[in-house]
Amino acid sequence: MRYPPEFNVCPKDAAELVDAEESDDELVGRVLADTYAIVRVVGEGGMGRVYEARHTRIGGKRFAVKLLHPEYARLPEVLSRFQREAEAAASIHSPNVGDVYDVGRTEDGRPFIVAEFLDGRELADFLKERGRLDVQLAVRIVRQICSALAAAHQLGIVHRDMKPENVFLVGDLQHPTAKVIDFGISKVAESQGQSLTKTGMIMGTPAYMAPEQAKGERVDHRVDIYATGAILYELVTGKRPFDKVDPTATIMAVLLEDPERPCAINPSLPETLEMVIQRAMAKSADARYQSMSELEMELGTFVERNAAGHSVMPTPSATTAGLKITGAASRTTLEARQRDVGLSRPTIAVLGMLGAYGVLGALMTMSAAAIRMSRGGTAISNVTGSEALLLSSLLTLALSTPIGFAIYLVRKNVWSNSAKTVTLAASLRHGVLSAFVTYGVVSLTIRLTESLLLRRAAGLAWPVWDLVAGLAAITAGISTYAILRSDSR
Repeated sequence: MRYPPEFNVCPKDAAELVDAEESDDELVGRVLADTYAIVRVVGEGGMGRVYEARHTRIGGKRFAVKLLHPEYARLPEVLSRFQREAEAAASIHSPNVGDVYDVGRTEDGRPFIVAEFLDGRELADFLKERGRLDVQLAVRIVRQICSALAAAHQLGIVHRDMKPENVFLVGDLQHPTAKVIDFGISKVAESQGQSLTKTGMIMGTPAYMAPEQAKGERVDHRVDIYATGAILYELVTGKRPFDKVDPTATIMAVLLEDPERPCAINPSLPETLEMVIQRAMAKSADARYQSMSELEMELGTFVERNAAGHSVMPTPSATTAGLKITGAASRTTLEARQRDVGLSRPTIAVLGMLGAYGVLGALMTMSAAAIRMSRGGTAISNVTGSEALLLSSLLTLALSTPIGFAIYLVRKNVWSNSAKTVTLAASLRHGVLSAFVTYGVVSLTIRLTESLLLRRAAGLAWPVWDLVAGLAAITAGISTYAILRSDSR
């Protein structure tokens, strides 16, 4: 029995696993389909091996030939996935997807795929050597991943197992071309055929798995957006977003925890890029970017430009070409985003205190108005000093618990996530502003009504007006905040 390379011991009996010897491979030296001469083993996964092969008739052209291990070649589900990989990769036309040229079977019936031979480095190995990548190189690679997956998504194909091991870098490794490979567990939209997976089945690699994928729910293209965000996280920090001791613990972390802030691991990282990563990795699929093109467009604002003002990044695909932000517009967008991120946490703190003060003040005023109304509601019906002190103390104590709980939730669920802090700051800004503006407008209207229309200045002291103004302000603030938070989800 063979296991993936990351397995060091047998999961059944804990026996130590050893690498298979390439020299013992019976296929090396053979010719498949009278065309592909197997030269050597170049890689191995849990279910198959990849060989370098040369075409026997076309000048020794090199190909990659992927074969299933014999024990898997008899399993119908594995064969279906193998066929799915060939069909998916062959149908996607993108310079950032490894090409598939042919399929066939060996003499003993084992299926094989003939694909483009990629001469370069696996992204996972490249990252392991570098530790972490600088922003420009990381963005360059991930934008190409976005381009590849955008082309796949246009055909209704969802990769579902995006990770650095499934990205290959070719060409100059300082300015590499990224190739997405291994569509073995890809999912095709049901309108194009029956899905090979059902609700409840968990497919993918836990560290890069979107929460809905980890739950075994039906998934769509947004799981690839999450995984791409996780890849970018790892490229710029050198760490996986979730990397627990075993797959089950990793899945639980994916479901219940937020990864450590990228800027906490790499302080030189722009907070705006951190926000892009965190939005791509949002727990809710609706809170993420809704297409690979949208994510690629956001990353376009981090593109380095030469002296002539032209991008030094690769030419975008047709899928995303119409969505680019370039030149001065790109810099303006990035500067505005940096400003929003930088101000978001101070804004939350200031507006949080101002909102708490407003709610406390409104409740005190309304409570005092209720006491005055119980005494006749006249201009001289006032609360006593002891009543004012007791009222202030009780309301302050009553509000301290919900305020403390709100602070706890913000620190736990929002503070370390720049995407969430920007959204919360915007909601608070509009909510608090709405409440105070409403209170001011209502108060001004009351003054105009009593002083000019009714011509009775003493009516300003009528306690009902305090209730009306306070209720209007609180209702406006809460409603505005709730609507904005709902729209942002």
